[in-house]
Amino acid sequence: MKGKNSKVIQVSVMQTMILCTAVLAMTLFRLSVATSGSLTEGEAFLSVCSTHPSGGYLEGPAGVPLLLAFFKIMGGTGLFFLRCIPALTILPLSWCVWWIGRRVAPHRPSLALWSVLALNVVPFVNLASLVMNGALVTAMFVALAVVAGWNAVLNGGGRWSKEVTASWALFGVTLGVTTLFYQPVGLLLLVAIVFRFVNLGWKSIPWHGVLLAALLVILGWVPSLSWNARHDWIQWSSVADGFDTIHLLGYSFSLGLLVALIALLIPFAVRLAYSGIIARALILFLAVIGSIASGLLLLVPSLIPSGLPSPIGVAGIKEASEQALACRKERADTAGYAPFLIASTPGLAALLGNHLAVDYPERPGSPSVFVAESPSMNSSYSLWPSYPDAVAAGVKDNLYTEEKSVSPFLGRNALYITTETKEELPQTIIGAFNAVALLKEVPITIHAKQQVLRIYQCEGYRTLSL
Repeated sequence: MKGKNSKVIQVSVMQTMILCTAVLAMTLFRLSVATSGSLTEGEAFLSVCSTHPSGGYLEGPAGVPLLLAFFKIMGGTGLFFLRCIPALTILPLSWCVWWIGRRVAPHRPSLALWSVLALNVVPFVNLASLVMNGALVTAMFVALAVVAGWNAVLNGGGRWSKEVTASWALFGVTLGVTTLFYQPVGLLLLVAIVFRFVNLGWKSIPWHGVLLAALLVILGWVPSLSWNARHDWIQWSSVADGFDTIHLLGYSFSLGLLVALIALLIPFAVRLAYSGIIARALILFLAVIGSIASGLLLLVPSLIPSGLPSPIGVAGIKEASEQALACRKERADTAGYAPFLIASTPGLAALLGNHLAVDYPERPGSPSVFVAESPSMNSSYSLWPSYPDAVAAGVKDNLYTEEKSVSPFLGRNALYITTETKEELPQTIIGAFNAVALLKEVPITIHAKQQVLRIYQCEGYRTLSL
């Protein structure tokens, strides 16, 4: 009997080593694919958000931007470092799936191993690993919160034991941190209390540990709730897409939540495969299809459909930024002021701003490249200092006394950077300047498609008419 158990353990260890080697190999492969491309608009926007630390953003909680800000302080910058984050995040997420698999079927160690392998071949997981949009980081923290809560619920120690208290405290810490990435996750505490009651009874609930966990969750909610309270809860009614929002077949959804849901369901799906030949055949079929799709997306990233994260990104932005900077230096107005920079979209403004370091003394704390003024609150740029803001003292006029403040950029020139042709220019540009003329065209590549970036000279900012 001992010999048989020894052989089983050896096989299990060998399978685990093979799986770990395979996961590490896939991680390195994904990393090589991810770092071969260029920065995307979403990644550049997250990078800009990290330079404006806040308790929240129109696009979602502050967790991912604050994480990037922390890494920047520690010296982690550049495309390679940015893409390393999601590629390596798959490792702790895989551990969570393995942990759940061991609890779902303790008598079948192979189930946990197959679950980890299945996670690593899911197309959406591989897509999330190629671009730093926060999806995998969010999914990892949600999975860690579920694991910590599961461990706390099933901890059968005494109510007042240090082990039980520690497990609930760990659960609280995990929930508190995860709320910075996905706010509703704090409600898992109530779910855990209900499960503890169902499994071990009402008297088994360690209220001191539960209260400690609740306090930690509330602390995690404070930054987001206080930010939303100051901004009229705009985050929950905003028209801005989330940091990790993807568009597919006419629908928009969070890639992070999708990956988290897939990761949590995979062990149960693999367990179902052990129940019968039909279920096994269906799940194997899905696994094969997923593997083929993942292989194609990793080997040929240009096949990734529009609306999904692609590591190809936007090429040629550095050259376009240099051209814009050169034009800015050459096009000072009669008063000696260099033109301020405006981009047509938040993503383009972020991409350009990632290569430009332009300070505007008139608007301290403003981004290097502004976004064209708009009544729509469609990005966090709407909350940051901008060129239309009336913050300078207006001209005293006895006949018109209501205009007590004006934009400090009034009468100044600007450079408007966009892919739009002259006929497509928005009224917010044409109507806000005395004259607009094409200055230069710069070729760029957006997701492997050639486009032209146009730089327009805009003279005499006058603000939009009411």
